Amino acid sequence: MTDTSTAAFAANEADGLASAQAERRTAEHSFAKADADQKTVVPVLRRVGRSLCAGFRAALEPIAGVKLRIDAHDPEFTQFDAWCDRQAELVSISQFMLSPMQGRVLLRMEPVFVSAMLDAFFGGAPRETSTPKKEFTQTDIRLIGRLARAIGERISISWNEVGNFSWQPAGHSTTVDGARVAAPTARMVVQRFRITLPGNVRYELEIVYPLDGLQAAEQCLTPAGFSDERLPDPAWRDQLSKSLAHVTLPARSVLARPVLTLPQLADLKPGDIIPIPPARNLPLIIGDRIFARGSLGEQNGLAAFRIETIERG
Repeated sequence: MTDTSTAAFAANEADGLASAQAERRTAEHSFAKADADQKTVVPVLRRVGRSLCAGFRAALEPIAGVKLRIDAHDPEFTQFDAWCDRQAELVSISQFMLSPMQGRVLLRMEPVFVSAMLDAFFGGAPRETSTPKKEFTQTDIRLIGRLARAIGERISISWNEVGNFSWQPAGHSTTVDGARVAAPTARMVVQRFRITLPGNVRYELEIVYPLDGLQAAEQCLTPAGFSDERLPDPAWRDQLSKSLAHVTLPARSVLARPVLTLPQLADLKPGDIIPIPPARNLPLIIGDRIFARGSLGEQNGLAAFRIETIERG
């Protein structure tokens, strides 16, 4: 191999190595950023999602007239154009402002879900149809407005559990083209909720948040809103509450503490009376600690203890 070809080979090899190193640096940087996004956003959305499951039931069951089961999926990170590409030709997309969160929050409902809620609202059962709905009727639109208001209010309530946010509607579209509220490459966070009606009929709705808006709103979160990783599991908390409901503790009060000498004690016999002066501020003892103070009296022919103060500490 000539010196010229050797030099050219070395130069190509060096270029290839530099290119590979650059790709690794880019990949590592991108992975770290995605990981940081998830650590910042996912815990808050999980907490809000748990609250929304209960909130959505409270909002939708009066409209549906049936019991619903609602489950939250883990948040999904995507680009706005990728999310738009997944949407059908006809779809219900309601827009909200969740100040001070920047950008618009989207609520996506499928036409089949709207039809199912409409059937349930009028006392019928959800109907399976093989023909996709091509447009919404005026009755559909009115119901969509009612659903969007009820859901939007619950979104506001759940977000106010983790920070100070105000909600207001910002429009509605029946096509994805009418809801292109962000740049195609804008990073979005999608949170899906599965709604199960009687008969195991299932539908999904989605809430789409702008990732930059979520990150900008981090300063508005309360300390408890930053992360829920250390919070007890809800099922464990419920089981603990049920168990504590059956725990019993002895409660007693001390009416008086008379003092007798040994001769007086030795002279006691049936029929003797030990004087006890009227007493107030008597202790109510739970276990071995004073819980409250009060006075003795009578109620419904029974001796009773009236609580006047609760001990602190």
